[in-house]
Amino acid sequence: MNKFLKVGLFSATFLFIGVAHAVPLEDAMKSLAKNSKAFEKAQTVELAQTALDEMVKATQLAKQNKPKKLKKLAETDTKIIAYEAQFNLLLNEIQHAQKLVQENKLDEAKQVSSKFDEIKKQGHKAYRF
Repeated sequence: MNKFLKVGLFSATFLFIGVAHAVPLEDAMKSLAKNSKAFEKAQTVELAQTALDEMVKATQLAKQNKPKKLKKLAETDTKIIAYEAQFNLLLNEIQHAQKLVQENKLDEAKQVSSKFDEIKKQGHKAYRF
């Protein structure tokens, strides 16, 4: 019985590690979607800035946590470079929107945010496995 318990705990640990390892990318994507919507609905500079700040964090997390099929590739592989470039592009657009929000140009920032969705579509087309 004791041996069975040890094997079960050992197996559960590896299962948990595998699931936990996949979660950061999924969580980052959910955060991006949630905060993108929050930004679109924001009526104040403060709410808009908070949503954009969260999008920056999620973008950086997603960039660091590559999809399973890309994890096996070298950092210099063109697929890895292209994946990271997608997130760099998104990060640049978010930062552009942040600058506009800081200048109290919320409506103009929301126009820029249409690029968020374009980048999302491109990324999902290329990297969603």
